[in-house]
Amino acid sequence: MDNEKAKKAAELAELELQKEEEQQQIDLIKKAIRQTLEAIKSKEKDRDKLNKEIKTLKQDIDNIRAGRLDLIAERQEKDEEAKRTSVIEIVREIHHHHYERWYEPYKITWNPYWNQIYCDSVDMPVTTYGSSTYGTFGNTSNTYTLTNSIAKDSYAGTYQLECGDCVTLT
Repeated sequence: MDNEKAKKAAELAELELQKEEEQQQIDLIKKAIRQTLEAIKSKEKDRDKLNKEIKTLKQDIDNIRAGRLDLIAERQEKDEEAKRTSVIEIVREIHHHHYERWYEPYKITWNPYWNQIYCDSVDMPVTTYGSSTYGTFGNTSNTYTLTNSIAKDSYAGTYQLECGDCVTLT
C-alpha cells in the first residue's frame, strides 16, 4: 500500500510541476503579448505624431504655393506644435498696412532645429524689388522679409534633396 501511495503522490507532484511549468509558459506568453501590444501602441502614437508633423509641413508647402504666408503665420500663432514642426517661423510685420494681401510683408526666421540640420550650408539669395530688399544673405540672425507674391511666384522648380531624390513642384 505504501508503494501505491508513494506512486500516487509522485504522480500528483509531477502533475503539479507540469501545471506550474505550463502556467509559467502561459504567463510568459501573456507578458510577451502585453509588451507587444504596448510596443504597437507606442509606435502608433509615434506614427500619429509623425503624420501630424508631415501634414503640417505639407500645409506649409501648399500655403507657400498659394502665396498664403498669412495662413502659416496664423497656424503657428494658434498651434505651438505647428510652430516647432515648420522649417520656418513666419510673423506678420504689423507696421506695414497694405490694402493688397499680396504685398503684406512677413518676417521669415529659420526654425533653430531645422536651421541647425539643413540651413547652415544653404545660401540665401538677396532679391531686390524697387528699394526694398527681401532676404539678406549673410544676415546672422537668419531673418528675412518676404511677401505673399514672392512666395507664390518663386516656389516652383525641381529640388534635389540630400538623399539624391528630386522633387518637382509646379
